[in-house]
Amino acid sequence: MKTLHCTSYFLTLFVCVLFISSASQANWQRSESDLNAQQIQQSPNNHTAGSNSDSLPAGVTQEWLNKLTDERGNRIIPEEEPETDALQQNTFDGPAIGVNYAKSVSSAGDVNGDGFDDVIIGDPNGNNGGGTNSGRAYIYFGGTIINSTADVILGGETVNNYFGNSVSSAGDVNSDGYDDVIVGANGFNSFTGRAYIYFGGAIMNSAADVIMTGEFTGHNFGSSVSGAGDVNADGYSDVIVGAYAASVYTGKAYIYFGGSSMNNIADVNMAGENSNDNFGYSVSGAGDVNGDGYQDVICGAYGYNSDFGRAYIYFGSVTMDNVADVSMYGGAFLDYFGASVSNAGDVNDDGYSDVIVGAYGYNSLTGRAYIFYGGASMNSIPDVTMTGETTNNVFGYSVSEAGDVNGDGFADVYVGAYGYSSAKGRAYLYYGGTNMNNAVDIFMTGEDTFSYFGYSVSGGGDVNGDGFADLIAGAYGFNSSIGRAYVYTNTMTGEDIPDVTMTGGSNKSFGASVSNAGDVNNDGFNDVIVGEPGINGAYIFYGGEIVNNVSDIILAGESIDNSFGSSVSTAGDVNGDGYSDVIICSYKGGSAKIYFGGSNMNNVPDVLMTNDNGRIVSDAGDVNGDGYSDVMVSRPENSNRRGTVNIYYGGTNMDNVPDIILTGEAENDLFGTSISSAGDVNGDGYSDVIVGSWRQGNITSKVYIFYGGVSMNTVPDFLTVYRNRTGLIELLLFQMQVM
Repeated sequence: MKTLHCTSYFLTLFVCVLFISSASQANWQRSESDLNAQQIQQSPNNHTAGSNSDSLPAGVTQEWLNKLTDERGNRIIPEEEPETDALQQNTFDGPAIGVNYAKSVSSAGDVNGDGFDDVIIGDPNGNNGGGTNSGRAYIYFGGTIINSTADVILGGETVNNYFGNSVSSAGDVNSDGYDDVIVGANGFNSFTGRAYIYFGGAIMNSAADVIMTGEFTGHNFGSSVSGAGDVNADGYSDVIVGAYAASVYTGKAYIYFGGSSMNNIADVNMAGENSNDNFGYSVSGAGDVNGDGYQDVICGAYGYNSDFGRAYIYFGSVTMDNVADVSMYGGAFLDYFGASVSNAGDVNDDGYSDVIVGAYGYNSLTGRAYIFYGGASMNSIPDVTMTGETTNNVFGYSVSEAGDVNGDGFADVYVGAYGYSSAKGRAYLYYGGTNMNNAVDIFMTGEDTFSYFGYSVSGGGDVNGDGFADLIAGAYGFNSSIGRAYVYTNTMTGEDIPDVTMTGGSNKSFGASVSNAGDVNNDGFNDVIVGEPGINGAYIFYGGEIVNNVSDIILAGESIDNSFGSSVSTAGDVNGDGYSDVIICSYKGGSAKIYFGGSNMNNVPDVLMTNDNGRIVSDAGDVNGDGYSDVMVSRPENSNRRGTVNIYYGGTNMDNVPDIILTGEAENDLFGTSISSAGDVNGDGYSDVIVGSWRQGNITSKVYIFYGGVSMNTVPDFLTVYRNRTGLIELLLFQMQVM
């Protein structure tokens, strides 16, 4: 958390809270039974209210507010998010064992003109009737419902063509209003290689419309293919094809201009600098990186300078030449910088297209990917550097633009790491932004070892027509190399699709309370806890790479009528053993129980608080700075609804005697209706707590912050909240004295 250092002054934070009222809610008086029902349905309040105000006091920025977090790392002011970040997975499987289906994947654009983007999947070891390894490519039409049966199947000509080793959208090369595709077959005629363009249409067929052929045997022409955009601005999309083995692996790349009668003669020929550069191993359109109105291209040469690697950008123009305009270099021997290259879209929304380059060999195959921002004077210094998780991840073997997946106006990028976790593989999505960082936002993991998930990744365009970009990933090794392709469609405009669903008993109280449980078994994954007070229970579900819906620990109350599980929360680590603990209340039974975490956590309570406690529970952070987490238990109905909140200090021998008792100001305050750790709001090194007081009738509601300290007192340090009974937005005035 960011701490302000200044001389005593008052920092005023304005935070909006919405109170919704209706005719039936005009009378704010509630009965005891009403309050009981409310609390059973309410999980611990882990966040205080957030502000979306456009006007903040001097010295207080939205960025500063956004960084405020509580002890669990939860943002005190929630981040604005899109409707959902859920992605629905669609899978497509290869036809037979050993075909390496999905070794290449790409968006196909909208080949049939129905308004939905389509996808193309390569199957280089398939048999299309041309013999072993003749190869295939499959096109699947997008739509609101995407089926797993290919709509168009394209095939190689002869044995060992490896048709489908590379696939890509070609844009609209003949400008007929339908997007086209390009497929590489680097094995054609003893690895001379070929590339095939297929025109889209309302009824697309499987006959190639343009066929380009490599110059000599062994060149591997077609090992990489891509749409190039419109490099000469003539209104027709162009394509680029790589031949990395040309001239003793110096490598070449060829640009072919589109046209109403497109031919197979290269219009621009680019070449590597030295033998073994492997120039053209990766090729891609780059968008318009310098903003001159012409689309540009990028080529990788991973073998340059003893496998340091290099990538080259060529600016488009009416008279485009073969001299690189920008060159980027790898950082070390065996980085293989440039093994993958792609347009990145405009990740920082500055009006210039950006590019992404993979260096999968970095640091013993840990791997890296680098984003370079475009600009009128683009340089060769990376602006964002992303790094794989561990050695042998092969992070950056595949890179791609992702489109705008989360709908925030910034382009995103997608990186594959097929070596992750014994070649299960992983793919990582990074959201763009004005100040884009290298923290992964979403990752997907392969299903089985040696699936090689993420060997190929691509933005998918918008295959389901919801207005948000979708993603494609290939796992050619899945199920004995049958291979599987995954299309992730965004559900931004539809119903949220949960990743894990847990179901309780028949009485329907499962989920009446939920909370993060911390990491109770210390396996590196956060766990969750769910209360089911109707049957007197609570359940802990362990986190992990794959989270199932079967509870790992079941906790139970002592009596069928005490509503054990009505409030649940992480307790932090109250006994300092390195395992997170949990706290659960039984509001009818008047108790709260703490269960210590452990590698073999059991269901026997370790600390029992009684004496009419237990309406709501929460962790408190470390309010007294002794290194042990503390907890809070509230009872809003105590003392004629004045309300109390008890704070219990953690320790190696934690007891059930409250160390601090906070009390409401007057009867009917309902002090303690909501409680939470507040993080360290005043930056003094002690955790603070926040307590809500939901009063009745015309009496003002309040929220209080209490500062922690070695000798924490019971006098609130601020905060007044005025209820709006009309349902309009009211203003919370935080007057925080920052030292």
